[in-house]
Amino acid sequence: MYRKIMIPTDGSRDAEKATDHAFTLAGYSNAEILGISVVDTSYRKLLEDNVNARLEEILRNQAENAVKTLMDKFKSMQREGHMVGCSLETRILEGNPAEVILEVMEDEEVDLVVMGSSGKHGLDRIISGSVTRKVLRSAETPIMVVG
Repeated sequence: MYRKIMIPTDGSRDAEKATDHAFTLAGYSNAEILGISVVDTSYRKLLEDNVNARLEEILRNQAENAVKTLMDKFKSMQREGHMVGCSLETRILEGNPAEVILEVMEDEEVDLVVMGSSGKHGLDRIISGSVTRKVLRSAETPIMVVG
């Protein structure tokens, strides 16, 4: 059914729910899974350098934790005998989250994107609007939104 499924994650509860759905679908079709977390750097022009550095450090730590959670869940499911024919690749990227997600979708030729309906914090809404909403408006790839 699906060859490659992408999971954008920020570690939020909705992203974790999306991961569960994506792993289930991947398990049925022995799909490759690409898990990404995007460190939002679109705010850089708005803040002073010292504030930028601290905020970026916080966001990078969140991205690293989100990716680690994804990997841990995948390994746990494999130990339980699930996801046997599946593989997982993870990446931490930088930029505007919606733009990065759309670029990766196209570059990696994913068949499905499974993402949460809302993120971990409201920063994306304050600065640029909902990441999920932006991706939905512009994507040509099927997207499953989990909330």
